[in-house]
Amino acid sequence: MNEFEKNEYLRRALQSAGGQFSELSLSHHEEEMPDLGAFLTDRPLTPREEVPVEAESDNTNTGITEFMRLIKSQKASKLVTDACTAIKAGNYSHAMGLLNKAVEMKNNLVTCFILRGECALQLCEFKEAILNYEHALELNEDQDWKNRLSYIHFLHSQLLSNEQDFVGALEQTEKALQYNPNKFVYKIRKAAYLFALEQPRECLQYVETLIENHDDIADLFILRSRLNKLFGYITKCFYDVHRALELDPDNVQAQQIVDGLNASAEECRASAINQALSGNIAEAINKITISIDTNPTFPEYTIFRGTLLRQQTHYDQAIDDFMHALSKVEENSKPYKDAFRQLVLTYNDFAVECYTKGYFEEAISLLDQAIKRERNEKGFYINRGDCFRMTGHLNFALADYQQALELDPQDWITISRISLVHHEYGVKEYTGKRYSDADKCFTTAITCNGKVAQYYLSRAWARFMQKQLPAARADLLRALFLDRTVEEGVMLAARLYPNQNIDSILSARSSQKILSQMDEMVENSEMSLIDQVYSSNTLDHEPIGEGSLVQHNAWIDNYKTSNNTVKSVLSFRPMLERKIPGLIDESKVKRQMRAH
Repeated sequence: MNEFEKNEYLRRALQSAGGQFSELSLSHHEEEMPDLGAFLTDRPLTPREEVPVEAESDNTNTGITEFMRLIKSQKASKLVTDACTAIKAGNYSHAMGLLNKAVEMKNNLVTCFILRGECALQLCEFKEAILNYEHALELNEDQDWKNRLSYIHFLHSQLLSNEQDFVGALEQTEKALQYNPNKFVYKIRKAAYLFALEQPRECLQYVETLIENHDDIADLFILRSRLNKLFGYITKCFYDVHRALELDPDNVQAQQIVDGLNASAEECRASAINQALSGNIAEAINKITISIDTNPTFPEYTIFRGTLLRQQTHYDQAIDDFMHALSKVEENSKPYKDAFRQLVLTYNDFAVECYTKGYFEEAISLLDQAIKRERNEKGFYINRGDCFRMTGHLNFALADYQQALELDPQDWITISRISLVHHEYGVKEYTGKRYSDADKCFTTAITCNGKVAQYYLSRAWARFMQKQLPAARADLLRALFLDRTVEEGVMLAARLYPNQNIDSILSARSSQKILSQMDEMVENSEMSLIDQVYSSNTLDHEPIGEGSLVQHNAWIDNYKTSNNTVKSVLSFRPMLERKIPGLIDESKVKRQMRAH
């Protein structure tokens, strides 16, 4: 066998086992087996280290010992050459036997262990191949041989994986990583085996470690997205798969996962609508929450959940949802407008709840937020005015009511509240004994709303204290016409009409003109004595037919319309709480009335 044939043989033999070690084995074999033609001219492969360089000066060694050692080296070289010939012919079993004999003659020939490992690999005897390479590494630690050994472990792991022995496959992969810790494909196979062994948590931790060092590989994000989905981390799954698409826009697996997530989100949304139609708002919130987790970038899901939370009076969570939706959409888009409107209404509803519980300062703060975002909604000003009135800040209350009146000059609710504030101003002036100023305040209140008996009665007291008796009697008649049961009216009648009861006062001829004027005013007025303000949270849910998307959309539009009404802090027109104090003893008045 000439030199070219020998090299060609080794190259082909080792390339058939993976092609990673052929050049290295060849070069090392040439170094260890130089030409020893002086003894065997047809045996070119003889280990170099066996050629005697210089005889040792040992009195016990003889020329015969040196000759026998040289003979063994020659025989080992011949066996190696014959083994190469057998390998070239594809007779790996015979080559293995020859190499075994060569090792017996000389057990420190690295080339023998390398070639024997390659023969074992061709015979699919992975354990034998691994043992030979490990013994070769003990004789000479070469990084290229370590890489070859790691590759053999990796091949063995794939064989075990095909046999469903994932435990053994994982063990072999970890050994491969010991010899070549930077081989990325080995790390991927380790993650796959962890997943196959139903150890998803360990697999997830391992994949996250890989991503820290390899954040530009789409397959890693796809694998982590699947693991996150398995653990129920749907939002993390969503972001991982979209990161994979950013790295590889044409990745089919990533696109399939995205399509599945979108379909699942829409299915949960449809289920949430059905639950809401059935009146099961809590379950509807759970379903739409799944949709949000599955596709957190779709603002309509968040807005829908916010409206449901608002209906359930979970105002804090509803505000968070609307704010989150606003941060995701462009200004002036339809989702932006919907979220913005629902946000300000939620602030208002939250303020109404605080008002009903007596937390007026908190209600004012919430209404400040609503008015800051929407300055053209009169209901917000009315509600904040009511809160200011309850805290005694009448000037702020009047300013809010006047602002609301500018937005709607014909609004009776606003006008009635303005009259109420002026009446309370009058009560303060009356208490301070500034009766003239009180008279003016009461007159303003009556001008705004002339159908409240207490207003006339309060002004009658103020005029009585100014000794304007005819004007006081006229106001008393107007108050008794509207409500003859007012206790303060009976007390004042005892002063203005001594020795007369209420019936005689009203039936007197002098009283008829004023009573006729009041009767005409009441008949011509279109305003109700009590103006009810309907709540924004009244919504009757009607069941719809199965699979009717048109009805679903119609219900959503109706829901938004029904929930776009500004709730008032008071269900009815506010009642008078501050009245003119009585000036005479109540028991004395009762005795006088019984006497007449």
